[in-house]
Amino acid sequence: MTDGREEEITKAEYASQMSLWCMLASPLAATNDIRHMTEEVKRILLNPEVILLNQDSLGKQAVRKLNNETWIVFLKPLANGDYALAILNRTDQTRKITYNFGLTGNYQIRDLWQHKVIATGNNWSGNVNSYETKLFRLIRK
Repeated sequence: MTDGREEEITKAEYASQMSLWCMLASPLAATNDIRHMTEEVKRILLNPEVILLNQDSLGKQAVRKLNNETWIVFLKPLANGDYALAILNRTDQTRKITYNFGLTGNYQIRDLWQHKVIATGNNWSGNVNSYETKLFRLIRK
């Protein structure tokens, strides 16, 4: 995969780009040749759960909750009372993070790239690969 730069962009970087576009309610437009999209590119650009974040009727952009040399974390309120959470690892190494959502109550944590609930609670702890964005829907229990 390339974006016109000399070096290739990784799948994690492409998924991170899509995650952040959707968290920020950005316009979505494919600028690649859609006739020749790989299955991996289709998986990223056509993920219905991720697109729903972008198209949420509340129309709010995510708020940056953490921004340092290692992490950027965004939280986005959704129309039905759920939240979306994006955790971006800005480094070239896999890192472990424990992040408290700062929300009251207990939540199902649904990984939107894996299409499954991975935990419940009001925080998440796990590894994030280099330049990967973990993208979750927080569903109030």
